[in-house]
Amino acid sequence: MSTAPVVHPPRASRVPRDFYEDFVRFSQGSQAGFLAERERWLRALPVEAREELLFEFEMLLRGLERYVHQEDNGVTDAQEQPLVTRDFREELKDIRATLSQAIRLARHLLDPDSDQKLQFRRYVETQLADDRGMRSRIEGERKQETPQESLFVLRQSFESLRNLIDHLLQLPVCGLSLFTDVGNLVLREIVLNRYFRPCRLTEFRLEYDRLRSPRLLELLATVPAETRPLFTTVYLGLFRLLHCLAYVSQDAQGPIPRRVRVLLALVRSEALSLVGYLKNEIAPRAGPKPLQAACLRAARDIARETERIARDILVELDRDRAAAARASYAFTQLFQAQVVALTEALSPGSASGEAPYEQLVSATESAERLRRDLWVFSQLCRAAEGHLRNDNVPSAEAVISSIVAFLGYFQDGSYQLLRYVDYEAFDRFSALLTELPWPPEGPAVRTRLIEDLRGFSQVLENTFAAVSRRAQLRGFNFDREEAERLRDRFLAEGS
Repeated sequence: MSTAPVVHPPRASRVPRDFYEDFVRFSQGSQAGFLAERERWLRALPVEAREELLFEFEMLLRGLERYVHQEDNGVTDAQEQPLVTRDFREELKDIRATLSQAIRLARHLLDPDSDQKLQFRRYVETQLADDRGMRSRIEGERKQETPQESLFVLRQSFESLRNLIDHLLQLPVCGLSLFTDVGNLVLREIVLNRYFRPCRLTEFRLEYDRLRSPRLLELLATVPAETRPLFTTVYLGLFRLLHCLAYVSQDAQGPIPRRVRVLLALVRSEALSLVGYLKNEIAPRAGPKPLQAACLRAARDIARETERIARDILVELDRDRAAAARASYAFTQLFQAQVVALTEALSPGSASGEAPYEQLVSATESAERLRRDLWVFSQLCRAAEGHLRNDNVPSAEAVISSIVAFLGYFQDGSYQLLRYVDYEAFDRFSALLTELPWPPEGPAVRTRLIEDLRGFSQVLENTFAAVSRRAQLRGFNFDREEAERLRDRFLAEGS
């Protein structure tokens, strides 16, 4: 009687690591545990565009941090009137408007059920508690054991601060010391919040900090391991700034939203922080001298243009309603040009031609790449499922090896192009491969693996169909021959 071939169990490390997830987790430092819990909460949150709401919310928190430092926020003209004699009524109104928008976003991010429960619990505690109970409630708020509680506490604090500002605005003059005290109170609430602290320049979030350009992803995959995180930081920082600038908008007929001043102060501040990072962190370690020179040139260009925008445009925000749009346009052109320049420095000739930035971030190219890779992924999973159903263990093992190899390729590219809501199913399948015993012994284990492959294949096919319906792909037929060549390449690697 013949026996099945003995196949040693693959090691858990056979599944390639996701460079970007590891990179982002490392950037978060001691906050990584809290932020991982926050990601789980966000993925389960039944709110449309939740990751974009979170980005705007945390952007406003970072903006408030920068704006309260009036000595150097870039939008206050200290030469027009000394800060010590200035009336900060308008700046307080800016902070109030930003707090109001943050409160609205926090309400959206708190699903109605959680919000009502937290509101009711707070009401009961304030009505029935004695002194010891009151202290217990305050200490409980400080613990912020869940993201919902943390967000609720921050929203309540912002509502109290907004009410305080409303009363302060009734004063005849709002001087520097008063503004500074209000700013310190705002900063205190932000810094003490456990789950929603604003990130630093070199700190990123999986929820919304992603490179969504296949060309840039492929380019960074070729950068030496010791410098890849450095250049990834610069790219992510530039794209985050461009993302922020998308919120600097105004109604053509109405006044400039007050929070725009706060956002422009944030953009200026983070641009200057990026200058320091390019000069002090990247340039000395960039490698070849041409790359070092490119980093120093980028730092110089960003510093000069940021200073010009602050000097010539930002100080006009109070007097010229078109100044915000002009500043946003100038910053956008600056950061897009630096994306192109950095790409050209890393790979000469890769960012040339007409409209190079638009080519680098082409939504059509990204959608085509994602659609092709989803099809290949589903084909590999269907093949493995078929071999397992036919009890063909050697062939199934070969295809599983192909899937593992393809997963590494997918994580460095198309995974970054997925919507945030799609990540969970892909992460579960990656974890399955990590924990997979091989060969699957017993009918129960084999049946479970077959069902997992079948279920993930359906996810891939549904995602493929959704991507194919995108407006960017209208009129672009699926290149099946190219996809089959890619599939066959990975099948050959696994055999």
